[in-house]
Amino acid sequence: MEPAGARESSYDVIIIGGALAGAASAILLLREQPKLRVLIIEKSTQFSRRVGEATVELSAYFIGRVLGLMQHLNEAHITKQGFRFWFANERTKQLDDCSEIGGRYLSRVPAFQVDRAVLDEEVLRKARLLGAALWRPAAVQKVDLQSGGQQTVTVRHDERTEIVAARWVIDASGVAALLARQNGWWRPNTAHPTAAVWSRWRGVKDFDGWELAEKFPEWATACYGIRGTATNHLMGDGWWAWIIPLKGGD
Repeated sequence: MEPAGARESSYDVIIIGGALAGAASAILLLREQPKLRVLIIEKSTQFSRRVGEATVELSAYFIGRVLGLMQHLNEAHITKQGFRFWFANERTKQLDDCSEIGGRYLSRVPAFQVDRAVLDEEVLRKARLLGAALWRPAAVQKVDLQSGGQQTVTVRHDERTEIVAARWVIDASGVAALLARQNGWWRPNTAHPTAAVWSRWRGVKDFDGWELAEKFPEWATACYGIRGTATNHLMGDGWWAWIIPLKGGD
């Protein structure tokens, strides 16, 4: 995504990964030092759909106030009404039998239910507006680290292999853990084996709708705030699941 004639072979900072962590790093660097030459290397052509994700109040402050994306959060995502937890046992037969933990009124400090693909694209767009160069799609093949010297990154981009150098390299590759795997630092957590799955659904029941309120009137009136836009956790024996609503109905 960089014009062929404008390419450089040396930068001040190379960022591997253009999603939230990588693009936010570029934004903060370029705000502090606008003349920095920053290159973001992103492997995808566009960010794919992934699990729904919620901020907490502190991360919402960072994204909204520090990165300056509050308008985007309000327009493209859902204001989150805190956490809610639902507990059941063998005596639980229906919704209003469950024990519920959650706020009775609306949250005062904003957090958000975010569609990560949408958010990541916006943060990356902001980074480019500030002057970050972007190679996309591009695959990092190797990173040679030199303590106190120039770092070199071998990249496959535009059907050719290139070597670019920088004083600093930021690994924002997420679960790919590029530097950790390349250098043998990555270790599986065998002491705490877990498994998880996720899916997206439409047409789910509305926690705050008339159907449930009519069926469970006492349960409905126990909360003056909004249940549906909270992160609702269903708790079981040895498992838990969460329900996160996203803009557009997912």
